[in-house]
Amino acid sequence: MERTIALAALCAVLLSGCAVQADAGQEQAVQQAVPQDQTVGAEEERLLTEAQAREQVLAPLSGTCAAALTEETLSVRAADGAEHAYFVFEVSGAEGTPVGKAAVDRTTGEAYYYLGDGVLEDYTAFPLYDASASDRQSWAGIYLGEDSSTLTVGQQEEGSITYAFSDGTQGEATVDGGAAVSVDGTLHFLLEQGIMTVAGGEQAGVYRLRPED
Repeated sequence: MERTIALAALCAVLLSGCAVQADAGQEQAVQQAVPQDQTVGAEEERLLTEAQAREQVLAPLSGTCAAALTEETLSVRAADGAEHAYFVFEVSGAEGTPVGKAAVDRTTGEAYYYLGDGVLEDYTAFPLYDASASDRQSWAGIYLGEDSSTLTVGQQEEGSITYAFSDGTQGEATVDGGAAVSVDGTLHFLLEQGIMTVAGGEQAGVYRLRPED
């Protein structure tokens, strides 16, 4: 009788131990899943919005133009081997006459002349592209990040800027309209109405022009 009671007590202890381990395992799995979901969300937030992409299309064009988002889906393998998704816009001139299509990389913010069937050409070949219009925007100023970091941008000669982040990262970038790419190709900058979107590297994020600038 005593042996039966002891055996029952031992089983109860073992079962409760298994339950505690199972609960701990489930809790650990949930904790591990949260950072992954947050990381995915952060990456999605860095993609260009339709409004930002439209600004990239219209900024370097001459005259009064309009850009309407099409239902076309475009994905192209970039030089880094990753698949980049694009917005595709139908661009029309002052009288509403269709001029051509433009595609904007949602990751880097770069605009292209879209010829169809996945073929992209440099945006300078677009019929209404105006080199002088693309250089009118001033990049110079101090931009504040959402995490209190700063980005200082200096305007050099036409088509070039310098950049310096508060973490010590600095360099030069080549400007094309409202987009710029660092000389080493690791950082992409998109400027729209005082808002700088940076893609690539640990500095990726949104920076806003400091009011006094």
